[in-house]
Amino acid sequence: MVLLSGASLSPMAVQGMKDTTIEALTSELATWHFLSRTSFGPRIQDVETAARIGIDGILEEQLHPERIDDSETERRIALLPTLTMSPEELMENFPAPKQQARQEARQQERAQPPPGARSEVMVDPAAQGMAQGMEADGPRRVIMELGREQIWRSAFSLRQLQEVMVHFWMNHFNIYAGKGVDKWLLTSFEQEAIRPNALGDFSQLLTATAQSPAMLFYLDNWLSVAQNAAAHNGVEQGRRGTTRFGPAAFGGQRPKANGQRPQAERRGLNENYARELMELHTLGVDGGYTQQDVREVARCFTGWTIDRPRQGGGFIFRPRFHDDGEKVVLGQKIKGGGGIEDGMQVLQLLAAHSSTAHFISLKLCRHFVADAPPASVVDRAARTFAHSQGNIQSVLRTILTSPEFIAPAAFRTKVKSPFELVASSLRALNAETDAGTPLLGMVMQMGQPLFQYQAPTGYPDRAGNWINSGTLLARMNFALALASNRVRGTQLDLQELTPPGDSQATWDHLVQRMLGGTISSETEAAILKNLENWAGNDGSNPHALPKTTLMAALLLGSPDFQRK
Repeated sequence: MVLLSGASLSPMAVQGMKDTTIEALTSELATWHFLSRTSFGPRIQDVETAARIGIDGILEEQLHPERIDDSETERRIALLPTLTMSPEELMENFPAPKQQARQEARQQERAQPPPGARSEVMVDPAAQGMAQGMEADGPRRVIMELGREQIWRSAFSLRQLQEVMVHFWMNHFNIYAGKGVDKWLLTSFEQEAIRPNALGDFSQLLTATAQSPAMLFYLDNWLSVAQNAAAHNGVEQGRRGTTRFGPAAFGGQRPKANGQRPQAERRGLNENYARELMELHTLGVDGGYTQQDVREVARCFTGWTIDRPRQGGGFIFRPRFHDDGEKVVLGQKIKGGGGIEDGMQVLQLLAAHSSTAHFISLKLCRHFVADAPPASVVDRAARTFAHSQGNIQSVLRTILTSPEFIAPAAFRTKVKSPFELVASSLRALNAETDAGTPLLGMVMQMGQPLFQYQAPTGYPDRAGNWINSGTLLARMNFALALASNRVRGTQLDLQELTPPGDSQATWDHLVQRMLGGTISSETEAAILKNLENWAGNDGSNPHALPKTTLMAALLLGSPDFQRK
C-alpha cells in the first residue's frame, strides 16, 4: 500500500495551515480547545464532565491534583520496579555492561573454592537468563521504564494538567540521560525534584533542581571548587590553572587505572550550571546578567556537589570546597562566610527577579497559547508571577482564563510534539498499551527520543522543530500502524468505539471523538475523496485495510489532529 502517493492529504503540511472558517468558538469548541491544551487530548468522558461542571470546574479540579483519585494509574505504574528504587539501588541492579562484568568477576573470585576442594557450582538457568537480559539492557531498562511511566501517565492519568506540567518542566530543566551516571539519576530527578513541584512555587522547584544530583552531574557543578581550595583537601593543582582531584576528593574516588582522568574532572571553578541557571532556567538570554555575574554565581555554588557521585549518592554541601569570599550578583552583595546560604540567596534572587517572571511566563504562554503569544497575556502572566511570588497554579490560572487563550485565533494553532501525538492518539481511540519499546521507538522516529536531547535547552516548543518531510511520513506511518493494530503491545477496538450504521455514521462518530466534531473542509474533502480507493472495497486490493480503520488512521494523520 502506497502511503499518500499523490493524495491531497500530503498537505499534512501542518505548519502554517489554519481553519479560517472558525470566526468564534462555541461553548462546545471552547471546551474542546481547553481540554486539548490542558491535557494530552480530550476523551469523550472528559467532554461529558466539562459539560456537567464547566471549564472553570475542570480547571480548579486539575489545579489540585491531590484531590483526584488516580489509584488506577498508580496501580499501573507500580508494575515498573525501577521507579521505586533509589539511585544507589539502580546502579547496583542495572549496571552498565562493563561494570556488571567487573562485578561478576569479583563475585566469582570470592566464590572460588579453596585449593584442592571440589568445585560444584550449580547455576539456575532461569536466573542466568535474567542476568544475561539485564546485562544486555543494563541502565537502558531504567530509562525505558521512566519513558513507559511518562506514556502511561499521559495516556491514562486523571491528573492531566499535572502531567502536562511535569512534561513541561522536564523539558525546561532538561537533562541528557546519555551523560555518565545521569542515566541512573534521572528517575529521582523526575520523582523528587519535578513531580512534587510541578504545580507549586517556582522557587521550590528551582531549589529542588539545583540540589538534584542529576542536575549537579549534568551541568558539572559537582566538580566546581573554589580556586583557593585547590591546595587543600586532596585537590592537586593541574596545568594552566585547572585542578586535578586527588583520592580524597569527592568521597574518596580513586584515579583511573592509567592515572588519567577525563578532562571534565580536572577543573576548579566550573561555570556551566551558573550560566544555564540564568540563561535557561530563570532570567533568559536577555535577562540583564553579565559574564561577571556568571562567574560570581558559580562562586556561590562551589561546594554544591554529590556524595559518592559514582555510587548514586545524594546532594551534599562540602564547605572545604566553597568560595567563602564576598560576591556581587546582579548588583546585590552577598556577604562572605555564608557557606551553603550563598547558593540559596542566588536562587531566591533569581526566582524573584522580574526577568524570570517574564521569561517563565513567556514559555508557559508559548506552550498553552501560541508559538508567538500576544504580549498582553505574557505581561499579565508575568504580573501574576511577581505578585504570587512565583506560584505556578496562579500563573496557569491567569493564562488559561485569559481572552487570548480562548480566542478563535488560538484554536488548533499549536502543533503536537511526537510525544503529545502518541498520547493524544491513545486517548482519542481508547487504546490499551504496555508503552514498550515499539511505541517508544515510534516517538523517537518522529523526532523526539525521550530524555535524549543533549543540549540543556530542551526541545523547542514551536511547530518548526517538529514538521519536515521525514517526520510527516513517520507521523502518518504511526497513524496507520496504530489504527490497524500493528504496534506491538498496543491494542484498540475500533468496532467497539463506533456505533452500528453506515459509513457516514461511522465517519461522524470518529470526527466527534477525535476532533470534537469540527474538521476543516479541505481535510474532510481530501480524506473522503480518496477513501474508497484506499480502502479497496471493490476487492481489487487484497492488502487493503477496512474503511473504518482507514478513517481513523487518516484522521490521526490529518492536519486537524496533528494540532491542538
